Order: sequence, then C-alpha cells, then structure tokens
Amino acid sequence: MKETTTILILEDDVQMNEALRLSLGKAGYDAVQAFDSYQAEKILQDCSSRRLPALLLADVNLPGESGISFCRRIRQKYPVPVIFLTARDEERDILEGYEAGCEEYVTKPVSPKVLVKKIGAVLRRNPELLTYRELSIDKDGRRVWRNREEICLTAREWKVLMLLAENRGRIITKETLLEKVWDAEGNFVDDHAVTVVINRLRKKLEPDPGKPVYIRNIFGVGYTFGE
Repeated sequence: MKETTTILILEDDVQMNEALRLSLGKAGYDAVQAFDSYQAEKILQDCSSRRLPALLLADVNLPGESGISFCRRIRQKYPVPVIFLTARDEERDILEGYEAGCEEYVTKPVSPKVLVKKIGAVLRRNPELLTYRELSIDKDGRRVWRNREEICLTAREWKVLMLLAENRGRIITKETLLEKVWDAEGNFVDDHAVTVVINRLRKKLEPDPGKPVYIRNIFGVGYTFGE
C-alpha cells in the first residue's frame, strides 16, 4: 500500500491553517499543522524515526521568526522543498522568498485547486526521500544524510545501498548483489568484494558499525536493510 504524502503547513491564522488542511486532505495529502516556526521545527526534528514531510507550505508573516528566516535555516538542515503562501505580493518580497530557497511563491488569495496543482508540480520536481531512523536518501539526487549531515559514497557503495534500501525488510543475497552491481558493470568477482563494500558502508552510515541497525546480516544468506 502506497504511503500518503505528508505536507507540513506553517500558518499562524487558525482558520486559514484548518482550511488548508481540509483542502489538502481532499486532494489526498496528509497535512501536519504548525502555527509558528518553533512548532514547525519541532515537527521536523521529531522525524528521525519516520518520513520527513514531502513539502513545507509556509506563510511569510508569522509571530516571532518570519517564514523567510525559517526557510533559510531549515533548508540548511532538511532537504524539504518550500512553497510560500502569503499576502505579501510586492516584488521585493517575492524576490526575497526565492532567494531564501523557496520553490514557489504563491500570493493570497488563491484557488484551492490552483494551489493543489502547484504543490503537485513542486513534488514532481522534488521526489520524496527514502527515510529510515536517522537516514534520509535522495534517490534521484544520489545523496544520503544521517542526522542531517550529508555522507559521501562511492558509485558502488551507492548502488549497494540503493538495492538494499529499495527492498527494505527483504533479504538480499550476496549472489544478488554480485549480479546486480558487479556483473552489471562487467566485473566478475567473488563475494568477498560484497563484504568489503558492506563494511565500508557500515563505517559511513552506522552509529555503531559493530551493531548495525541499517544494514543487517542474515547469517549464511545475505543482508537486509532495516528491520
């Protein structure tokens, strides 16, 4: 069963926030509500054991920290695309929004149908991450983070990780890894090559490589990603 796409709403007006939640729900999205930047950041921080929101829909005029300032900060930590939805429609405001890193700057009022279309377009440009515990994987961008810190992988390490992560919970044998990664490259090697790459991945990804939580051994069979 396909997981519902989650959108984080950051809007201090209670009625507007609720209206957005209802509109997004009708469009098939799971909306999470925040009413200031503190609440929104807490929601993002608490995503270590579940998926990050696929998108942040934020107002600019907020109590305390502005939406612009918040966008600048969180884009350094969380790979989440941002759409600003605001009444501020002057050119300098729009330019400041894009300079802060937003994908779209939408001015109020806007039709719910138009907003949903814009959200869909941004999501198509920014596919959701594969996430598990503190690990986030951007399949299309070939990037991986643990605890918000980006980790550099070699091409072969990336291929092995993706084969395991895309089959989370399934056992992937050494023979399958050799066939899909090494044989596909025209390199015929023994299964020791798999062990070497797995060990390198664990050193880079695991909090404690001796007690792996991401890439687990299934003794005598192969490996599995996660539980």
